[in-house]
Amino acid sequence: MRSRGLLGVLAVLVATAAPVAHAQPLDTHSCGWLFRLSGDQVNAAFPDSAAKYWVAQMPIPPGYHVDLVGSYPHARYISFITYDPGSRAIDGIADVEIAPQPGSSNPFVLKADRTDPARSYVVHVRNEVAPAGARAQNTIYTERPEQPTKTSRPTDTTLLVYRLYEADHAYASLGDITGGVGLPEIKLIADDGSDVRDVPDCDDHSLPDLGITQQLAGNGPGAGNDNLPSTKLGSRNPPIWLRYTNAVNGVANGVVNNERTGDAAKPVLDATNTIPSGGFYENIHNAYMTAFDSSAFGDVLVFRAKAPTTPDTFDDTKKMQTGDLRYWSICSNMSTTQYLACIKDDDTPLDHSHSFTLVVSTPSTRPAASGPGCDIAWLPKGPLPTTPIILRNMLPAPDFAQAIQHATQGNEIATLGPYYPRGFYFRHAADFDTWASANGGCHGFSWPAVDPKTYRPPGIPVVDPPPGS
Repeated sequence: MRSRGLLGVLAVLVATAAPVAHAQPLDTHSCGWLFRLSGDQVNAAFPDSAAKYWVAQMPIPPGYHVDLVGSYPHARYISFITYDPGSRAIDGIADVEIAPQPGSSNPFVLKADRTDPARSYVVHVRNEVAPAGARAQNTIYTERPEQPTKTSRPTDTTLLVYRLYEADHAYASLGDITGGVGLPEIKLIADDGSDVRDVPDCDDHSLPDLGITQQLAGNGPGAGNDNLPSTKLGSRNPPIWLRYTNAVNGVANGVVNNERTGDAAKPVLDATNTIPSGGFYENIHNAYMTAFDSSAFGDVLVFRAKAPTTPDTFDDTKKMQTGDLRYWSICSNMSTTQYLACIKDDDTPLDHSHSFTLVVSTPSTRPAASGPGCDIAWLPKGPLPTTPIILRNMLPAPDFAQAIQHATQGNEIATLGPYYPRGFYFRHAADFDTWASANGGCHGFSWPAVDPKTYRPPGIPVVDPPPGS
């Protein structure tokens, strides 16, 4: 992607910046980091509320490469990923794959000391085709050998994103979104060592907190779907989660996967899966599933699933732990690619079976049983009739077979099993509150035993489309 395109995207998306808790501005940092994708800055391409994404556009002329010189942050996860002009990931490296500099250690390695002050690394970015076999250590590339359409190599530039998920509490509480280490330096280096050019530093130019996303999340219609004929568009009843494969398939999923078109959507989805994978600046260490919440079927949508285990890092844990996944979250979004809000692994209420219950609704139709402090999580639906809901799974453990990474479109339920979020509609918030009260209510909620074939718990009404549909 050319710089003009990036700046144009930035200009368009500034208006989508959203509020988070006030963050301390960054100190001066390399001018190569053009802007940040996150809730309080540029909210676009379906970001996650726990993540910060710094974007760089780097010239790499022939005979040169780029070095990213940094320190491992105190955080859950970092990565560097290159992208092609179609916003599709080309190549990347995750924290555990980055070898430390001599005398330093990698705090992301299992059982490593996360507090070790010696934590330096260097990642190399080469404007070359990635080798089909053995790769150079700590190196990422700008073209794939198996998919030459995914490349930024001919332009002698590359678009790179540095991701950081969830800085530790000790740093987040001070507003340090970099996990205590700032941003990596960017250096342009001649391959023969004859020339080293540091990208100069710039002052922090974070955008003002405009509060747009908070306003979107706080809006949305109230009750009143009873007498409105339903188009049966926007979703299925119950919702169906599909694994994300590429941007065109994702759009087709939102357009054709609904009650009106029914199974006729499958040929369209299958056809779009022939397109090269990726888009929307996907993270290669995540796999995604998307479902849609439609007002056509009720004011309240409730999901239920078992939660994968993840390492505890936020509480400044001294030793790096393991889990089924490195991270998971569920976010409600706008179809225009902004996120509204997310729940994540370490702040989602879980019951004795390590399972969660999640309600999606507008604030005005939010059930009392999903209020703050309740045992039931909640996400805002936003102002539009249909809301994309995205589930992320990051870096599954080798023995965790129920991760989204192992699913293909059509076998998501079979692959995820109890980790597949099953959805049920309620016509009104009062209907959900009555049902929740019969099962313990806000502070003692317990999902009742279900039919193992249908997973449908007793007492949930079957919500048909409104009269006149």
